[in-house]
Amino acid sequence: MRIGDRANWVGVCVVTLLVVMGCGKEKKPEARVSFSEPKSGAEIKGPVKVVMKVEGMEIKPAGEVIEGTGHHHILINKDFMPPGQVIPTDDAHRHFGKGQTEAELDLPPGNYKLTLQFADGLHRSYGEKSSAAINIKVASK
Repeated sequence: MRIGDRANWVGVCVVTLLVVMGCGKEKKPEARVSFSEPKSGAEIKGPVKVVMKVEGMEIKPAGEVIEGTGHHHILINKDFMPPGQVIPTDDAHRHFGKGQTEAELDLPPGNYKLTLQFADGLHRSYGEKSSAAINIKVASK
């Protein structure tokens, strides 16, 4: 076998190996979330109506972990939650475990950072890539 033929044969083997190694590996679904309402920078009379969206995953109520699904949470004056961390239940971490995509937040006047966080059926965060934050001002009720 000539050197050129061996080089071609080795090249074909390497490419075949790389293709085989990549086969069967599915990329895990990734949620991209956003607020349809309100827009960042908005000045709002309370209560604050929020409309939440997700792309790349399906909304399902909390309780069962099904790959590619989850539900929304709004973190008030908080940053995103790291992947796998359970989102607490308190006034700063609002859960929408029934699969809601709209809600009203009763917030006193002031400036707020609202972070939309998508999480699985056990409220475990999907992380920063599945979060979005806006800043709003609640002027009055």
